[in-house]
This record gives sequence, C-alpha cells and structure tokens, in this order.
Amino acid sequence: MPRENTENGEGNADMDRRAFLRLGFNGGTALGGAVAIASLSGCSARPLHDPRGPATASAPDHGWHFLTEEDRVVLAALIPAIIGPQIPSDADEREATIARTMEDMDQALHFMGPPNQAEFRQLFDLLEFTPTRLTMARVTSYWPNVSEAQAEAFLQRWRNSSFNIFNKAYLGLVQVTNAAWYGRPDHYQQMGYPGPPAYTYDELPQLNRAS
Repeated sequence: MPRENTENGEGNADMDRRAFLRLGFNGGTALGGAVAIASLSGCSARPLHDPRGPATASAPDHGWHFLTEEDRVVLAALIPAIIGPQIPSDADEREATIARTMEDMDQALHFMGPPNQAEFRQLFDLLEFTPTRLTMARVTSYWPNVSEAQAEAFLQRWRNSSFNIFNKAYLGLVQVTNAAWYGRPDHYQQMGYPGPPAYTYDELPQLNRAS
C-alpha cells in the first residue's frame, strides 16, 4: 500500500515509481496481447495514432500534428470538466469551442520537445487502452459516453492520488488545456486579463484581436 507523499520524501517517490512500473509492465504485457489479437481479428482498420481524421465536424480543415482521433475523443470528454462553467451551454457553440481548444492544444503539443511529447503520448495511450482506462483511470465508460460528472471524478482521483505520477499527469492535462483555453483573446475577459498592450500588435502582427 503506498504511503502518503511528503514534501521531500525520496522513499515515497521510489515507491511510486516501483508500483507504477509494476502496473505499467502488466499493462504493457496486456497491451501487446490486445494489439496482436486486434490485428489478427481485423479490428485494426488503420494505424494507431493516425492524427489525420477530424474528431468533430467543427474543425474539418485543421491539419492535426500530434493529437490523434482517439486523443480528441478523450479530450472532448475532459475539456468541459477542466474548464467548467466557462464552456458554452449551446450545443453547436460548445462543440465548436471544444474543437478550437483542441486545435490550440495540438499546436502546443506539436512544439513541445520530444521528451514531453513522449510523456503525453504515453498518457493518452493509458487513457485510451481499455484495461488501463478501467484499472488506472477507473473510468468504466468509453470516453464518448463519459458524463461531465464522471470526467470530473476521474480528474479529482488523479489530482488527489497518493501516486505522484498521477498527480503530474493531472497537472499536465489541466495546464495544457487551460493554456489553450485562456490563451485565446476571446477568453481573456474570463480571467480579468485585458490582453496584450496595443503596441504588441504592431510588433507582433501574428497576434489577432478577437472580433
């Protein structure tokens, strides 16, 4: 049973790593078997992690660089739970806003260094593979069927977990999502930010004011 984290507990960190490695080894073994079975049964219709297919009708022309279709299904369930009441209630506006947020997240992840990209790829793999989704995320429904309350409960489990690696995964998801959401000029007012000074638009023409 894992001990409580302490501020400088190297022993706890070692225990976290050992326990997670055991879980990861078991999950990786199962993953290899599942992929082999899926391939033999013809269930794998396209390569894993193909980022080309659009996740929603709202962003058909966006060229995806990092996020795969499976990743975007996960994020469509998690973004409303992370952003909360700032998400529009109108269905069409809600879908379009989530799609734009995923586009910005895709750009951010695309420009991260390879080590960070590898960590996010492992994170998405864990959330998408059914055995690890059930045992490590404890999300019993497939992501398109996950309610906002279920997504919020999952995030809080990882936020409050005694495993430091789950805490870090939670922070990674939340920080990238919030950066993408609040980095848009039309969302500045939601956090009381007036936007960059006017002169920056002359110096950096790639910045666009919200219309």
